[in-house]
Amino acid sequence: MAQPSTFDPPPSTDQPSQPPPSPSPPPQKPTPLTPGPRAQALLTLYNKTLSATLNSISYDAFSACFPHIAAHAPAALKAFHANFIKRLEGYAKEQFEALMEEREVVRRLNELEGLIGDARARRGQAVDGADEEKEAPTEMEAGMLMEGYMRDVLVSERGSLNAKLQTVESLNAGLILKVQEQRKEMEELRGVLAKIVGDLEGAAQEVGNRGEGLAGEGREAEMVLSGFGKEGAAS
Repeated sequence: MAQPSTFDPPPSTDQPSQPPPSPSPPPQKPTPLTPGPRAQALLTLYNKTLSATLNSISYDAFSACFPHIAAHAPAALKAFHANFIKRLEGYAKEQFEALMEEREVVRRLNELEGLIGDARARRGQAVDGADEEKEAPTEMEAGMLMEGYMRDVLVSERGSLNAKLQTVESLNAGLILKVQEQRKEMEELRGVLAKIVGDLEGAAQEVGNRGEGLAGEGREAEMVLSGFGKEGAAS
């Protein structure tokens, strides 16, 4: 007869054994994919900082880089400015989310939440009737830890935003040079057109002078012909 496996349940008895009373459940921890209080605070702070940074790129400051376009096509420049801010915001959020996922920031902050919750629970069990105000040093320490996590993320994101701003500035410089070259070509074309117009005016004046001379010669010829006609009639 086969021996029962060590993992097989024990044979049932007439009186089913009652499970021992379970201790009070620990405080529920946030799941790895759901931001806890500290992770949510980090996301809120980043969104506020990003909004403040993008709001500083106003249309007036943006249009100052393109005075010619702002003067001749303000509607198109405003649409480009709005689209530029929107795309920059989406790109910054996408990069931040990728960084959060790569560094597992939410999971680590949630683990920090769990550690702090466990520490509070153990201290509450060890010290009966402890005053809640004694938890202030723990709160301060947790705040310092959270600030350390946030500092690394914000420094990295600030570097990324500075790189994007430098890219935009270089693009603006290239556009300015292109506009200046086009303006120079327009000035040269204007000079060529002015010269052509001057030549046409001189030619028209010359044609007018020659026309007056030809008209005078025609009148003289007509008078001569008229004189010959009168003499022939008299003879």
